[in-house]
Amino acid sequence: MTSKQQLQKEIEETQQRFHQLLQAIPDDAFSRPSNNPAWTIGELLFHMSVAPRFMVADVTIILQRPYLLKLLPMLFPERLFHWLNARLTRFGARHLNRQFLANAYDTAHEQILKTFNSLSENDLQKSVHYPDWDPLLAGNVTLAYLFGYIKRHFDSHAADIAQTIHLENMELEGNS
Repeated sequence: MTSKQQLQKEIEETQQRFHQLLQAIPDDAFSRPSNNPAWTIGELLFHMSVAPRFMVADVTIILQRPYLLKLLPMLFPERLFHWLNARLTRFGARHLNRQFLANAYDTAHEQILKTFNSLSENDLQKSVHYPDWDPLLAGNVTLAYLFGYIKRHFDSHAADIAQTIHLENMELEGNS
């Protein structure tokens, strides 16, 4: 199996795991605090559905405008990034429901696969330096590592949710 095939399998499995997690969470848990102090469980689920939506833009930056990631820390301080991330997540999650979250994730997933399938194995080795704002996506980031972020990001926040509501019967760890 090529690294591209392995990544595609990982992306597909992560989508399935997002839906499993979404279905395993009781409706009344959406408003409960999560293990992540920034957000409730519902806000955290919304945040998990937002990150994949930015993937296509990140690919474009790496392939066509890598200089933006050099300018970004100068124009957009890390503190502002974290502040906006927290506030925009809370704002976007105000009226969420299970179907909205599922649709948002699936729409992003389709766009990710369309972009991913347009890339070659060689493209996946192209890289750029990311600011150290997110420990899951920092330093020298190849496109392969960027696409792996989908799983790493999901795993990180699914663990926050599982610790909060004790999803004992839910397989949250990937099989890879």
